[in-house]
Amino acid sequence: MPPGRHKITRRSPLPDRSLKRRFQQRLLKWYAAHGRDLPWRNTSNPYHILVSEVMLQQTQVDRVIPKYHEFLDRYPSFEDLAEAPVKEVKNTWYPLGYNIRPLRLHSIACETVARYDGKLPRGAEDLLSFKGIGRYTAGAIRSFAFNEDAPILDTNVMRVLHRIFIAKGDPKTQKARLWELSEALIPPGKGYDFNQALMDFGAMSCTARNPSCRPCPMKSICKTYPFKAKRAGRV
Repeated sequence: MPPGRHKITRRSPLPDRSLKRRFQQRLLKWYAAHGRDLPWRNTSNPYHILVSEVMLQQTQVDRVIPKYHEFLDRYPSFEDLAEAPVKEVKNTWYPLGYNIRPLRLHSIACETVARYDGKLPRGAEDLLSFKGIGRYTAGAIRSFAFNEDAPILDTNVMRVLHRIFIAKGDPKTQKARLWELSEALIPPGKGYDFNQALMDFGAMSCTARNPSCRPCPMKSICKTYPFKAKRAGRV
């Protein structure tokens, strides 16, 4: 390559309308049959959604569920959490680990009470202004608490979208592309179910290890499936 020139990385185009529709329909059908019944899916309370999302960072669902109930019983609102001593909040959080999270949650509660009268804002810029709320958490709150068609990209979603639509390269280096995909694929007006479905599909079917490729409803459109099938000697 001549000096001063940079290699141009060509990105594949976004899925066309037909492929998007097939993916959306298959995913939502799978979710209707296999979606998990989780306590934070029975509420649209922004505070409850925030607590669940912060707890689920780097912690498995089955460990989060009992602590989620305990935490909300102890601190049922932003005001209650903001008024609690930080040490007490950390003790209540135990043994979930990653102990910066209760401190961040307490800080968000204090700021929500001070700046927004105890009501979490719904705008993306306002949410991202909180220390401890990143792009994923902001998207999850907008989607699950305010029913907006906001994209999300956690580890499970990143793996699903990369396997099905990209296949090549390291997904960790392609986050901008994957965020673009996540947003483009949302069926208008169905962001809540679609995003929940993406997370469940990654957690239950398109898993990091031993994914369920043979019964997968996406295998005919998945860019990774033919490669996996050949390696397993199935085609």
